[in-house]
Amino acid sequence: MPEPKHFGPSRRPAALVCGLALSLLLALPAAASADDSVNVSLCKQILSRMLCKNLGEFNYVGRPEKDVYIIGMFYASKPSEMLCAVLPDGQVIIQDRTWRAMRRVFPYTTDSGGKCLSVKYSSPDCPVRKAIRVCPPKTAQDAREHQQETFWNRPIPKILEEEYKSMSGRDQQNATAAPATPAPAAPAAGGAGAQ
Repeated sequence: MPEPKHFGPSRRPAALVCGLALSLLLALPAAASADDSVNVSLCKQILSRMLCKNLGEFNYVGRPEKDVYIIGMFYASKPSEMLCAVLPDGQVIIQDRTWRAMRRVFPYTTDSGGKCLSVKYSSPDCPVRKAIRVCPPKTAQDAREHQQETFWNRPIPKILEEEYKSMSGRDQQNATAAPATPAPAAPAAGGAGAQ
């Protein structure tokens, strides 16, 4: 009976490195770019509502092509993957990747700024009924714009009242701070220094 052939000592490290690299490539999910994060979040929220599961039970797996995302989860007590396509014509299509038996289409709208996506969908099995709304994370520029917008959208008497309060607060601080500083002591008349 012939003995099984073994890799020689020089081939073992190469095979080990190739196997390790391949397992890492298959195990690591492809990272979503900043532009895709809103679409992936929309897909996860629709699936969460559709299957009445917590949002944390869905994982981004990858992106096989532009605007199509693979979302992983446990469905029917086994690992499953769903394809989610966010199309520019205002539709989100969700389909089971393995069996392709389930396919749903959801219309979505964008807000006036074109940043936030909204879907009106409620599942009879799920108690949550409000519309799904997904927006990109706020940046420092967005916070400044919001602050300026809210400042100028207030009524003028309210602005003047706030300015008066801030100015009177400064006056009170200045008035209380002035007596707190000790006055310099006046030299005593006829002291040791006077001759």
